[in-house]
Amino acid sequence: AGKTAMSEKPEGCLKLFIGNLNYEAGQEEVEKFFASVESEVKTVRFIHHKDSGDPKGCGYVEFWNTEACDKAATLNGKKLLGRPIRIDWTD
Repeated sequence: AGKTAMSEKPEGCLKLFIGNLNYEAGQEEVEKFFASVESEVKTVRFIHHKDSGDPKGCGYVEFWNTEACDKAATLNGKKLLGRPIRIDWTD
């Protein structure tokens, strides 16, 4: 439940889109989430509403290598702070 099909993976993929985030989730929570599959996060960028600055509940995570990115993608549909996270490949 909560797991959606992922798009085609770009070659040498280092970045993932993450959606359906709990608004309480910050950089530390996201890093710990991916650390559970031994994926070291390089950067996390959250997307905010232009006008209000409120979080949109989604963002992008970049990894140091493709192996870490592949492992991280296996968490698609797993829960972070009680919400199933939607993960997809991006470039």
